[in-house]
Amino acid sequence: MSNNLVIRPEALGDAISEQLELYQKSVETKIDKCAAKATNELVRITKDTAPFNAKHHGRHFVNCIASKKEKGRIGVATYTWHVKAPCHRLTHLLVNGHPMPNGEHYDGDPFLKNACDKVLPEFEENVKKAVKDGN
Repeated sequence: MSNNLVIRPEALGDAISEQLELYQKSVETKIDKCAAKATNELVRITKDTAPFNAKHHGRHFVNCIASKKEKGRIGVATYTWHVKAPCHRLTHLLVNGHPMPNGEHYDGDPFLKNACDKVLPEFEENVKKAVKDGN
């Protein structure tokens, strides 16, 4: 069945604005859900694949991997992957490598890049679907 909605020409601008606002809210909600899912997946993958040294810190670094949700400037949430203190400085060294006390060099482990490479394509596809589907 079709909706036979009659809109006067002088009210057309308001009707279009109303429909665009509904579309915007719907897309924002869907993108927020996609971002939350992608961030949770990124945290899970990095916790599973992050390097750890059982001799020194055990899984302490892995336990510090987390995400947080913040309200953005225009009302849209921002999700951030991060490592909580006191391990936050260690991330750069684990990813990029560093000299060891015994004179050797730790080459680094691209666990974060690998996790992002898995999560981002799916997130991008989900956002495209959210924008395309709208309501």
